[in-house]
Amino acid sequence: MTGFHRVLVVEDHAAFRGIVCELLQESPSVRIVGEAADGLEAVHQAATLRPDVVVLDMNLPSLNGFEVARRIRAAVPHAKIMFLTVETSLEVVEQAFRSGAHGYVYKPRAQRDMLAALDAITRGARFVNGGLERVADGDSLASHHHRAAFCSSDEALIDAFGRFIACRLDNGGAVISLVTDAHAEGLRRNLLASPVDFDSAIREQRYMPLRISDLLAQIMVDGYPDPVRFSSVAEQVLTDAFRRAKNGRVAACGECAPTLWAQGHREAAIQLEHLWDEAAKHRPMDVLCVYPLSARVEKMGTLRRLCAEHTSVDIS
Repeated sequence: MTGFHRVLVVEDHAAFRGIVCELLQESPSVRIVGEAADGLEAVHQAATLRPDVVVLDMNLPSLNGFEVARRIRAAVPHAKIMFLTVETSLEVVEQAFRSGAHGYVYKPRAQRDMLAALDAITRGARFVNGGLERVADGDSLASHHHRAAFCSSDEALIDAFGRFIACRLDNGGAVISLVTDAHAEGLRRNLLASPVDFDSAIREQRYMPLRISDLLAQIMVDGYPDPVRFSSVAEQVLTDAFRRAKNGRVAACGECAPTLWAQGHREAAIQLEHLWDEAAKHRPMDVLCVYPLSARVEKMGTLRRLCAEHTSVDIS
């Protein structure tokens, strides 16, 4: 390939797709020629646009990424396939390359590795994130998940929290919950109606609700989360949570950073998300932050920075 690289981006979450496009366009040699949100659309666009590179999510509506890669390679043999996914299993990596991939990028490392991967595969080399072998063996990179969800209604928000919490409690984990007063009662009803023994989890103190106002009062200095104060508070809370967890895993979920975001404190919210991610990434932790869908009506650069602090982004 010479000149610029014509790229088709395939990702079903619009917010993250925008982030991927912005990352790619940091290279002057990239031209985004198309975007697709599901597998069949991706195959159709590839056949029509004949891109040089296809950046491809693994889990897509209508067709999974493996089948999409096979069909695109058959229709556009010269196209280079770069998988961009949260999947870290070596078996999945191997299957990706068997389906025709040339590169494999782990989503949490996209900002660091995507352009390097693009350079490698357009030169005819293969690219796999360094350290995936360690990840598959349980390295800290795979031990934590930090997900952002954008929900279209209070009902969707409460349902997302309820499913997340019930699953972790049912598996014997401990859950730290930080929800607004407006959602606390609805979440309690949701959990009482779920199959999990919520009352037992409360008695065992594996369900740990905290007040957002109390946490912010302890960690905020001049309108921003103070890293030292946050570390002190988080260390104490997480130590208690891991002591109570039966399975050695802790989950945290809530609206603390989203509350700052809703108040217009975008930079403070992003910093708080970063601090939670730093606290989680060296521990076997799952973190879920839920934002209203309206939060996506924001300058793409700001939204991109928010989403970059998470390992995945969901919209419901």
